[in-house]
Amino acid sequence: MNARFPGLIVAAGLAAALGSAPVQAGWKQLPAGTPVKVGPLSVTPSTDWNQASAKLGQQGVAWTHDGFELNAFETFAGVPVGGSLYKERNRKRNPMPKFDATILLPELADFFERSFRAQHGVTDFVVEEAGPVEFAGTRGLQVRYRYTLPNDELARQGIARLAVIDKRLFATNFYAPSVHYFAAGLPEAETLMTKARR
Repeated sequence: MNARFPGLIVAAGLAAALGSAPVQAGWKQLPAGTPVKVGPLSVTPSTDWNQASAKLGQQGVAWTHDGFELNAFETFAGVPVGGSLYKERNRKRNPMPKFDATILLPELADFFERSFRAQHGVTDFVVEEAGPVEFAGTRGLQVRYRYTLPNDELARQGIARLAVIDKRLFATNFYAPSVHYFAAGLPEAETLMTKARR
């Protein structure tokens, strides 16, 4: 291993520990090339993924290749007014933001940031870029961000696309450690987002 890339060594160790082991109870294998329905949204992976049986929220599911510490692809389809992206974790101390259909496109970045912070207990979150993008057949917003977790110096990056369609929120989100995993998974994640259809 190359001592010039200690982060890669750490990530490789995590990958070995979590691995791409055969799918076990609590997971569902998603074969490459097979369309996956998430509510009214259809997403077709180009490689095999594993989907966690536990839902992120009423309208959200999560996929991974190597374990959620190394890569995660989230899809939220049709979050209604008053609903949230993620399940409520601590309503009193860290309430999950609720979706409002009157939200403006640029405001989706703040809504996503507050939701992601509440879900992961993130204190260091930086939006690197936010701008318009086509998503699920309509005009949406793309957010590129970076963050770290409390008591963890490993830098992580993410990219999310969000859109309001028929007064419901649709979103996809990919995140991974900056060292190797984000760059390695980004092309497929962007393809998944681009090809997501209702």
